Amino acid sequence: MTKTQAENIDFTFRMLYVLAILMIVDGHIGSFDYLSFNGLFPYQNYHIALFVFVSGYFINLKRTYKEFITYKFMKLIVPLYVWNFIYGLIVFCLNKYNGFNLGGEFSLYNLLYAPIADGHQFIYNMGSWFIVPLFGVQLIGFCILKPLNEEKNAYPSSFIILFFLLSCLLGFVTIQAAPENLGERNIALTGFRIFYFLPFYALGVLYRFQLKKYDTLNSIAYFFIIIAATVFLRINFPDCDIIPAWLDVVNAPATIIFAIGFLAVFFWLRIAKISAPVLKASPTLTYLSTHTFDIMMHHFAGFMLVKAALSPLGNFDAVSFKNNIWYYHFPFNENFIAPVYIFITIVIALFTGFTSRKIYRILYNIKNVRQTFQKGSLDYEKQSKRSFND
Repeated sequence: MTKTQAENIDFTFRMLYVLAILMIVDGHIGSFDYLSFNGLFPYQNYHIALFVFVSGYFINLKRTYKEFITYKFMKLIVPLYVWNFIYGLIVFCLNKYNGFNLGGEFSLYNLLYAPIADGHQFIYNMGSWFIVPLFGVQLIGFCILKPLNEEKNAYPSSFIILFFLLSCLLGFVTIQAAPENLGERNIALTGFRIFYFLPFYALGVLYRFQLKKYDTLNSIAYFFIIIAATVFLRINFPDCDIIPAWLDVVNAPATIIFAIGFLAVFFWLRIAKISAPVLKASPTLTYLSTHTFDIMMHHFAGFMLVKAALSPLGNFDAVSFKNNIWYYHFPFNENFIAPVYIFITIVIALFTGFTSRKIYRILYNIKNVRQTFQKGSLDYEKQSKRSFND
């Protein structure tokens, strides 16, 4: 990384990516939740929302509508469907020939429709359920805010605030309406997911253009306010919880759910700001921060490989391994093995993404060489005919 490139990177928000993806991987191996501060900040209330918040912060309104849609579609939706097809084949082979009973059928429904309305169809890639809602949120945000950038690169504060308030209103309505859907895997669920995340996206936009300049309070006072407010809400609403994948159970008013989520976002934002120099000094963490898509997509598959590697040790339950994605094998002390799961799974996921891109580039280069060769052959043939006729 050059000095100029480093200066253009917002390491605070890159660090927020790192923290968020660590929470997601950690949250999927049981009840360890190393970063939840003993349950004060339960992951599911905000960890995925952190990605949406950062996405809002990094909004780029300089692209045209066509450029934006094309870019996001190629970056998010195309890889989603490519990997969905690959994992569908893996599930088909494991279930048919290796005695597994995980994931759905290799059908048109699961290949084409389920990635939009569900996201959990082939189990090993179920972390990708979040991609379509993220695409929807980004599309809505861009279409609403793009007109502000058409003329003078101006962002009227009143419009930004209005966008945030309207997004919150939609989020409140969603929280009240979503449980009626009973977690049914349909287009309505996709809409509920999008509108649940929209306030966090709008908060990211609001922070970048309005709030960031006021974020100067010293960390001691800052953390005291955030923690005191969170403790107060947790005491008064002890059952407050929400799982954004399904939005089928709501145990608190919408205002409280979003208040707790926003407080957690600001809490981790300051943590990221303090720890940003660590990211800046670490090429490994910098790489991780720019490849969270790989980890989100592949970490359940990574878990399965770690389980298989640990199977010779201790009392491994092969039946549960093949039938229950949430079965984890801990041959030794859980608090020792859980970090091993997290670390190796992240390495596997990053390696999978890296290798797949290398393979794609090789195939792409082969295609280009072949096309160049064919074009050269045709040009030679035309030139030969032209010479002969002359």
